[in-house]
Amino acid sequence: MPDLRLRELSVENFRSISGRCVIPLDGEITLIHGANGAGKTSLLSAIELVATGRVGYLAEQSDDAGSLLRNHEFPIGQVRLSLSDDGLERTGVFDLGDKVVGRPLLQENERLEFLERTFLPQTALARLLETYTETGKGVDNALVRFVKSLVGLDDLDSLIDGLEATGHVARSKKLVPAWARALEDLDALEARISAVDADVDSAEGALREITDEARVLLGLPDDSAQDAVVEHLRSRSRTEAPKEEELTQLEGLRAIVRSVINMRAELSGQRSATQIEVEAARAADAANSYERWVEDEGLVLIDQLNGIRTEHLELPAIGLSQLVDGYREVRDALSTMQRAHLVAVAADRERADRVRALDEQIRDLDATIRALEADAQAIDVPTDARIVIELLGAILPLVADDVCPVCDQEFIGAGALSDHIELKLRSLSERSKDLVRIESAVASAKETRMAAVREAVVKKSLPAVAEDVDFDGIMRVANGMEGAVERGARFRLHLDQAQLREAEARSGDAQHRVIAQRIADVADALDHPRAALSLAEPESTLIELVEERIQSHQYRDRQRRWERDVLDSVQETSGRLEMLHAEHADLRREQDRLKKQVADAHRRMTSSRKLLGDAEQTRSRLINEVFDQSLNSLWAQLFSRFAPTERFVPKFVKQTKATRTVDVRLETQLPDGTTSGAPGAMLSYGNTNSAALSLFMAVHLSAPTRLPWLIFDDPVQSMDDIHIANFAAIVRQLAFTHGRQVVIAIHEPELFEYLSLELAPSRPNQTLVKVVLERGAGATQVVVDRVEHHREQQLAGPQRHTL
Repeated sequence: MPDLRLRELSVENFRSISGRCVIPLDGEITLIHGANGAGKTSLLSAIELVATGRVGYLAEQSDDAGSLLRNHEFPIGQVRLSLSDDGLERTGVFDLGDKVVGRPLLQENERLEFLERTFLPQTALARLLETYTETGKGVDNALVRFVKSLVGLDDLDSLIDGLEATGHVARSKKLVPAWARALEDLDALEARISAVDADVDSAEGALREITDEARVLLGLPDDSAQDAVVEHLRSRSRTEAPKEEELTQLEGLRAIVRSVINMRAELSGQRSATQIEVEAARAADAANSYERWVEDEGLVLIDQLNGIRTEHLELPAIGLSQLVDGYREVRDALSTMQRAHLVAVAADRERADRVRALDEQIRDLDATIRALEADAQAIDVPTDARIVIELLGAILPLVADDVCPVCDQEFIGAGALSDHIELKLRSLSERSKDLVRIESAVASAKETRMAAVREAVVKKSLPAVAEDVDFDGIMRVANGMEGAVERGARFRLHLDQAQLREAEARSGDAQHRVIAQRIADVADALDHPRAALSLAEPESTLIELVEERIQSHQYRDRQRRWERDVLDSVQETSGRLEMLHAEHADLRREQDRLKKQVADAHRRMTSSRKLLGDAEQTRSRLINEVFDQSLNSLWAQLFSRFAPTERFVPKFVKQTKATRTVDVRLETQLPDGTTSGAPGAMLSYGNTNSAALSLFMAVHLSAPTRLPWLIFDDPVQSMDDIHIANFAAIVRQLAFTHGRQVVIAIHEPELFEYLSLELAPSRPNQTLVKVVLERGAGATQVVVDRVEHHREQQLAGPQRHTL
């Protein structure tokens, strides 16, 4: 994998940077100098922001570090970093406004490498050794992570963590929640199975009670089966229900008969002529009112009503005399048709939902079939596996030693010949069973898929049930007629009553004719022969007949409602019983599965105990190899170059026993091999910083890196002249020999000038970039001086830009 190379940094209104600064980073070494507050640390923080998406020391100090990035004297800002990746440019941009918007330029593993092996901020140098030597099971510092990744301890630690609880059942249950959860689920399943059994008994008892009651009320034999009772109820529910119009008509006839009774009781002698004239005048007024209503509303109303009857309901046209009954018939018919339409709409919707569910089921089954067929192809079973199994089974009893009874050759493999044959038999049997199981599952899935496809095709081919009829609009028109119908009925009633009173006022013969006519009308409506009526008081016979039919109608209606309620109760209870039986079967299957899992867990725990000890010993050996062969050797070389006269050389303490943690401890060693105290106790402050700086370089160099950069923020602030010179020599070798790009921020101007001379290129194709930052009026000024190797010395002054 090619290395990433730094190319250029562009910073605008970031932290202490005012205006826009462009810093080339493509040289082997980049030196950045400026007074306090000029922006040296800001430039390094800008690199960290684009590379990782955060500025570490700000994130540690504030929960809202993003609000601290933009220079608050300006409304917007931006940071841009470009890299070279195998000749291709990679650029990361972060825009700074009210919010910080951008994506890290480096991948997640690259960001971690940048923070732990590439970038050393000024705040981290002084406490680097302390950070590296934190120990404990929960410690996860940069050095621990580096060692783990270098030797692959993560996988080994995962193995040890997984095996730790194998010696104790309670710990295993604690670390494997599924184990303890399986035991808890078993107890819960037992309780639920008992509850389901109780619910089944209760539902079956309730169903028996309902069935027994239905047998008695329906007059069925006591030994009638439950299915027979249900079918009897269903057949009765399909019979035509008593019509509400019949009851309304009977009640109207009862009112007429009662009026006849009242008329006969009130019938008296001949009325006076004056009263007859009064009643005649009232009848004339009622007739005029009714005629005016007919002209104003009646004719239009009857046309509208007949339009609905003939166009939408296929009912015959009616006259004004049938207005009330005809209107009621229209309302009832519209209500019935609207309910039927809603049922049809619901059926169309249900069918569409079922089609979608079938399509989804077909897709899931296709995915399942592909996965099963892939599993079947992955099983390596010979074509004649069963024949091989039978032959090996027949040979095994004949094996007495390591000489094969078939070929008379001695078995030279590991273990006994009989063990080898038994192992082969088990392997072939298990793979054959797996193949048969998978083929059976594939066949079942295909059968289920074919059934779903057939059902989907049938349902998609069916036409829509619901018709496109605006029942709401028709109902609104019909409802709008109600007031006019009521007015017409009222005018008609007034007319009938006035004419009746007029007739009553006239001769007694006319009154009797009216009574006779109404009796005849009622008898015809009841289909009762007129000749069968008594001549004295025929209304008595009619009122008894009407009351009897009304009671019969009401009884049949109550009986039908009761039968419907009983049928609903039986169906509901039967459905609940079916669900309970299905749940009981599922619970039993789940109980068997969990019992098998718990037994498997116990067997696996027993077979894992020995592996735990071997893994811990291997872990300890690998850690010691890293510290002794890699880090300690490289650290000693680098520290000796920093401080060649120092007798106490820092090193890592060897881990002598297997532990569950990376135990990082430091000591110092004298030239004769004698060990002494920790570096902080035996070294001066300056040499302690040199030890930390050399350890950071050792960690960077001890393993291959994707980021060949070293970025330091004022690393020589506590060094003397000798240490600074040695530091310069090491940086020079890292940059010009080992191909690292080194970026160093320097505060002291004398050190900056000294390092500029020490790190100047000495060969072609070597470049030193010198950057000087100054705070100007309203903008940060940057001076960039690119120093390259030339055979002849040429003096060229730096160019100053105000940005």
